[in-house]
Amino acid sequence: MRGSITLPVAFRQIWSRSHSGVVRMVSSLSIAGIAIGVAALLLLDSFMNGFQGAIMDFLSDANPPVVVTAPGGGALSGRDVVLVERLASSIPGLGRVSPYLEKAAVVSGNGGSVAGIVLRAVDPAAEAPVSSLSQSLPAGGREAVIGSDLAVRLRVAVGDSMRIASTETIDVTAAGRALVDTIVGVRIAGVRDFGLAEYNSGLAVVTLETASAVFGADGGYSAAGVELDRDADPVSTSSALSEALRSEYVDSRHDRYMEAEAFLARHENLFRAFGLERFGMTLVLALITVVALLNLSSALAMIALEHRRDTGVLRAMGAGPGTIFRVALTQGLLLGVSGCAAGTLFASAAIFLVNRVIPFRLEDSVYWVDTLVARIDPGTWVVIAGGTLAACLAASLVPAAGAVAVPPAECVRHE
Repeated sequence: MRGSITLPVAFRQIWSRSHSGVVRMVSSLSIAGIAIGVAALLLLDSFMNGFQGAIMDFLSDANPPVVVTAPGGGALSGRDVVLVERLASSIPGLGRVSPYLEKAAVVSGNGGSVAGIVLRAVDPAAEAPVSSLSQSLPAGGREAVIGSDLAVRLRVAVGDSMRIASTETIDVTAAGRALVDTIVGVRIAGVRDFGLAEYNSGLAVVTLETASAVFGADGGYSAAGVELDRDADPVSTSSALSEALRSEYVDSRHDRYMEAEAFLARHENLFRAFGLERFGMTLVLALITVVALLNLSSALAMIALEHRRDTGVLRAMGAGPGTIFRVALTQGLLLGVSGCAAGTLFASAAIFLVNRVIPFRLEDSVYWVDTLVARIDPGTWVVIAGGTLAACLAASLVPAAGAVAVPPAECVRHE
């Protein structure tokens, strides 16, 4: 028998109307089960990618992707910044450098409201390509950009004024009164959602000149942020920069030891939790596919039983056991391909609707992002589809072996 009959025979035995409709119904249920399992896995992967990507973008938007610091919290000098700029320019993926100063301060707004904050001082021109912190912050003048929750707490809005005092210059008298040597008034140039609750409630961004007036002109920086290309890996590039800084310190006896760290590495526990959650949900949803595979195996066994006479006729006409085995495997592959195609189409349509037509809203105070989007990873989709087809073939082995094991005479004896 020629191998070209394998596909026509397999297709006819699945959808033939000359036999019981139960076979067609069970085959349809098998396809539906596989489609549901594949669609669930694809949607889970896409929405988890979208949610995790949105969180990463939100965190990275208001912070330098790569941060260079001195261990122990030591201040960086202008000479240190020049060294970082020179080394960063020699590493692919890294760009401009923006030093910044970050210290604790006390601010007061309208109605006598007072809050403790972290004051971050930047050069708006240098910070613009590194992060969005300096957005709405003019290059000159005593102005500030504050978090949205801090603005509510201080009862201020854009255009209002607030006063800043350094906690380093506060003295407490015996009577319990706080005496502050330097108080600097600034204008609110912008109120922003920085993406993190602690930033929104306790961060104010000012220029380096304003910080010098508040803390005193010491010429030091807390750290230096480094620009990162969009497609570059922050972990590998920060490691390369750390290695270059270490070599520079050892070889040239530079007076300051520094190290670089990817900002997202500071939230490693958060992304590990995402990975654990994804693993658990994938494991649960994969059980749907397991149930569908069991249904597929029973459907193929029923098809083999329903078409036992046809199998006997084929064997009598010269079809060998290999042909019958291939027909059964092809039936499983046809059902698997149909289920994968249906599940992929459904998942694609659902993603299109959520991303373009009916957005899925989230509580931004809980999830940091207000809209859930899906990001398709073609590689993962191929792995899911390929793994499902391989599992369908594996589920077809036992029914195929059972169909081959029945002797031809037994197949047609009672027909």
